[in-house]
Amino acid sequence: MSYTALYRKYRPTNFKNVVGQDVIVDVLKNSIINNHVTHAYLFTGPRGTGKTSIAKIFAHAVNCQNFTDDVCGNCTVCKELQVNDTDIIEIDAASNNGVDEIRTLRDNVKLLPNFCKYKIYIIDEVHMLSTGAFNALLKTLEEPPEHVIFILATTEPNKIPLTILSRCQRFDFNKIDLESLVKRLNFILSNENVNLPDDVIKYIAKLSDGGLRDAINLLDQVISLDKENITIEDIDKLSGNVSISTIFRLFDYLCDKKYDLLLDYVSELSLNGRNYLDIVNSMLLFIRNYSINIQINDYFDKSYSDNLNKYSISHDNLIAITKLLTELTYEMKNTTDQKLLFEIYLFQISNILDQSDEKEVSYSQIQNTDSEVINNLEIKTENNPQDIIENENKKEKKDDTTLKIEESGESSLKKLKDIRINNVFSEASKDILNSVIKDYDRINDYISSKLYNTFAALLIDGHVVAASKEYLLFAFPDESYIPVFDSNYKQIEIFLNEIYDISYKIVAVTFNEWENLKKEFIYNKKNNISYVKIDENDVKLEVRDNLNNLENSALDLFGEDSISVK
Repeated sequence: MSYTALYRKYRPTNFKNVVGQDVIVDVLKNSIINNHVTHAYLFTGPRGTGKTSIAKIFAHAVNCQNFTDDVCGNCTVCKELQVNDTDIIEIDAASNNGVDEIRTLRDNVKLLPNFCKYKIYIIDEVHMLSTGAFNALLKTLEEPPEHVIFILATTEPNKIPLTILSRCQRFDFNKIDLESLVKRLNFILSNENVNLPDDVIKYIAKLSDGGLRDAINLLDQVISLDKENITIEDIDKLSGNVSISTIFRLFDYLCDKKYDLLLDYVSELSLNGRNYLDIVNSMLLFIRNYSINIQINDYFDKSYSDNLNKYSISHDNLIAITKLLTELTYEMKNTTDQKLLFEIYLFQISNILDQSDEKEVSYSQIQNTDSEVINNLEIKTENNPQDIIENENKKEKKDDTTLKIEESGESSLKKLKDIRINNVFSEASKDILNSVIKDYDRINDYISSKLYNTFAALLIDGHVVAASKEYLLFAFPDESYIPVFDSNYKQIEIFLNEIYDISYKIVAVTFNEWENLKKEFIYNKKNNISYVKIDENDVKLEVRDNLNNLENSALDLFGEDSISVK
């Protein structure tokens, strides 16, 4: 006896065995029970989701003489249909898409069914019909004989004329969820007396992308391997899928600038039959997953997340790489040498990553680094090109209160900070503080701003703990934030003016320092010790133009797109 493919062997023959389309099944069953069967149906959805199978089951069900909840399989019609289904006509519109074929169909619908109540026409891939064929079908579809039901199936409903769509009852088939796919695959394996590891079964289901037929076909191939220990790598080889390890390896070579190994590996992928367009799409998926991993904790399993965390790619560079890869997908379709084109684009991606290496310091790195390390950072960057910062810097030269730190100027910095802390306490207002806190979340709107993303990322982890008409006092979780804040205080003031439309003078401390300051403030209040506002112009600070010290803004120090938020 010839072998029957598993997808045919386990194709559902009744509503009970249909997987993943419960809502559609319920509606169709109720329409039969309540005698609300219409003359034309349109089944749309991705391939392998059960459109044709349910069309056949429905064709049997409407003709079943004892239908209650499912086809009975025992009545005269059900038994006859098992050997003779001449009253259920399947037409492949891909190969029968002309006017003549539809005219023949239109003539045949007038003939009564042989033994069924209804003659059912199932037209698969109906979107392939020509314009003339659709026009020929239109009148019949609008007013068919009472004994005829049309079921149109397609993966591309957008290609069907609106005049046809409006005459059909439409059902949209969804992709089958992972759990249902795994359950069905386990059912088939149990019947076939085959054992496979759970991770392999789940991986097969994932690769099928919601299509049960694709999943069963791949399972059929895996069973044919006749191998004891089937691995995910075996599945990738069978399916031609680009494995996760392949993409990680490509990005490892790109980030480490191992160009000779990169080119050898690209050639190896070609020899192994890998499609370069599939590789590009998998690289895009990697960029998507990397972006998600930055923003959402525990979205992926730990091992995959840990592998993603090995890389450090800024937000702007992710966008640049995405644009390149998207452009490459279009170029691939028009080139005669995909390998050459792929290699060229890989080196463009490498250039982007190389720029990231020179300029990027991630925000998570700042959080995990003590102030001594931050103070010793020396990164070569260009001056901030933004006009607004340059204009404000010109104004700073006229402002006697500008903080310009000399190499040994820590005492001057401390003196100015002490004055600002004193001044915020001298006129502190709870109403002003509440007003500032109320609008503080607006900082999140500037995370994607090239001009202000650095300061927004910094301030997100801080809190305004005291406020007056002129001053704001910030508190941060630990000491690592303070040097960065102090070195950029003027630019942060510009940023806060953008948020609040008020020119605040600012100062920052750690949470521990704030607790001590708060205790001191309470003690002074109890003992009637007043805070007297001090003129900042009394602070004399020396000028030193050294680009390697922390007086540079974070934009100059780290690069305008350097700080990534996790």
